Amino acid sequence: MGISEYVLSEEEQKVLDHILDLALEVARAESGSLILRDKKGELYLAAGRGIRREYLGERVGNEEGSVSALVFERREPIVIDAGSLYPDRRQTRKHASASLPVFDSARNVIGVLNLNTLLPSFPREELPRLSALAEGIGLLLVENLLRRQHERRILALSEIISLFARRVPCASSEAEAFAKLSDAVRVLTGASQVAIFRFSPRRSWRVFTLGWPKELTWRALSPLQERVAFLFEERTPRFLEFQGRSLLALPFAVEKARHYVLFAFCDNTLDVLDFLLLSVVSALAESCLENLRLLEETKKLTREAERNRLARELHDGLAQILASEQIYLHFLSREVGEDWQPARGLLEKIQNLNTIAIEESRFILSELRGKPVSSLELQRKVEEVIGSFLPPGIVVKKELTLPSGPLAFRVYRTVVAVLQEALSNVAKHARAKKVRVVLETLSGAKLRLLVEDDGVGFTPQEVGEGHFGLMNLRLRLRTIRGRLRVSSSPGKGTKVEALIPLKEVERG
Repeated sequence: MGISEYVLSEEEQKVLDHILDLALEVARAESGSLILRDKKGELYLAAGRGIRREYLGERVGNEEGSVSALVFERREPIVIDAGSLYPDRRQTRKHASASLPVFDSARNVIGVLNLNTLLPSFPREELPRLSALAEGIGLLLVENLLRRQHERRILALSEIISLFARRVPCASSEAEAFAKLSDAVRVLTGASQVAIFRFSPRRSWRVFTLGWPKELTWRALSPLQERVAFLFEERTPRFLEFQGRSLLALPFAVEKARHYVLFAFCDNTLDVLDFLLLSVVSALAESCLENLRLLEETKKLTREAERNRLARELHDGLAQILASEQIYLHFLSREVGEDWQPARGLLEKIQNLNTIAIEESRFILSELRGKPVSSLELQRKVEEVIGSFLPPGIVVKKELTLPSGPLAFRVYRTVVAVLQEALSNVAKHARAKKVRVVLETLSGAKLRLLVEDDGVGFTPQEVGEGHFGLMNLRLRLRTIRGRLRVSSSPGKGTKVEALIPLKEVERG
């Protein structure tokens, strides 16, 4: 069998062969064939009796093809006796033949039953019986389609269940959820080109593709904008026409604000049950994405609870100890006489270190609690660090342009850490006369911190992995998707530039 749309079971094949045998007997024919039309509209030999088996599945010859094509067009039998002309041709027929239409339940021609006899004229009195046999073939093919459709739906349902119910949550990321949705649609419709777009009235973009043409961006699909927007009101899958092809559109949404639409190129042959299954798939995808959102919210709340617990432990433990230690150091400094200069110098260093430790613990507490910081506080801290870390005599040029709103504490902490490390290196190694400090907002999304000096410079390769301060800064920036660049060369000074996202986003 060379049937692209009808795949007969063994029992169905026996029934078809029996019908063909009966037709040959009734028509007293030597050979017979069943001609069907494939999805491309071309005629091919689907089954036959008295013909060579290797011809099955092949496109029919020109003579037989022309008669069969006329039957598809005229929707009625064509009988040709020996010596008669072919319809619409000047050639004569050597043997008598009859070609009968095969109808489906909607009276659409789905095939042609051809019978060839050696008789000089075809027995027309047998046409009613032959038409009844052709009706039987039509019923067989319709039942075959229904059976295969039923099997396909069962297979699709099992695939959908295995895709979405394999574990909880059903996916570890949006990309995995989109892949599962696309696989389910592919199994159900047979589509090989699938894409999912994040839909927005202003600008839509692709978030997932499966065999989708790269050139079909949303700009290319923009003529569908209004029709897709209407789909979100109905929340049902629909077929749209795009460049002469049938395009399945499956809308789904998360949180009533994040709208998506799945596009798939497939045949517009789906029925009510298929659309119902697609709606089920869409609902499962929405549930999966919503579970992912809730999981992320739960993780966030868990992190916040753990941070608050650590903050309480730090405040009630280490911070209290450091504060008490500072009080005792203050009392001790009053007891040490002026003549104990070495001891007083050592005591002052201990007090300074303890003050730094207290400030560091406050930093950590604020970061754990997620307390936002105003731009004014950041500006004051930047000026304080510049005054504390640079020795007298260095000319400092400050260019500070900060955002108006509050900053996440981690952003504030990162700016201070980078500035302290950069200025500490200037004070220790650069022998610089001038330092330029720039802190500005880029496109409202990032802070740019630049520390530039005119010192002796260095070769970055010589510093390498051993410079733990710079390594730590890079790691700190990486956790919030920032970036650190250090450029220098001997005799030409040093530039330390950090790009810090204003929106607090953690990796991993």
